[in-house]
Amino acid sequence: MKKLNFVLYLALIIFSINNSEAKGNNFPYSVGPFITLKGGVNAASVPTGIKNGFTINSLPDIGASGYIPLTDKSQFGIAADLAYSTYAYDNKQANNESNKWTIQVSYLTLNPNLFIYGFSIGLNFGIPLSGTTKSSNSSTNINTSDLSALVEFRVGGIIPLYYDDFGRLNLVVQFGYFLTGQYSQNYPSGSSSYNPHPASGAVGVSYLFNLPE
Repeated sequence: MKKLNFVLYLALIIFSINNSEAKGNNFPYSVGPFITLKGGVNAASVPTGIKNGFTINSLPDIGASGYIPLTDKSQFGIAADLAYSTYAYDNKQANNESNKWTIQVSYLTLNPNLFIYGFSIGLNFGIPLSGTTKSSNSSTNINTSDLSALVEFRVGGIIPLYYDDFGRLNLVVQFGYFLTGQYSQNYPSGSSSYNPHPASGAVGVSYLFNLPE
């Protein structure tokens, strides 16, 4: 959790120094690639004897972003990401924290959101592609049929670092929380309160190329 709090504090500092692009004009229609590094923790309850732990994903999120301006002067528009997204978190024994295992699941996701002067808020929808449970000496695949479709609440920022007539380089900061349980069935069976709800924080960059009007 300390690492997640650090990322949150970093985001707040970035927002506080962001001047919201003094030019005041909206950005044009644009599209381009992005990459982010993400870490996460299970925000749901776990059975007695188990503890939740934070971990960094072994794979970055990669994809394409797009932006549609809704006004000419105000920086207000619709942004969307199409991505290969991964979520990971640790579980460990409460009385022996060195005995831990990492759950990692990946999705094809679509994240439409509202963009307002660097701030973004929206929902992320995903189709499960793969999953694994790894410990120090074993690795087990998770059947995608056991994973539910993803609905995630997302909030963050898309903060321009550099822009010119061709496009703009952005700092991307995202925080998310699974509104749906990770598994399509209760986990463990018969106990819906133990179905994981991963929470995550991500930092990365994107480059959006301006499209001709």
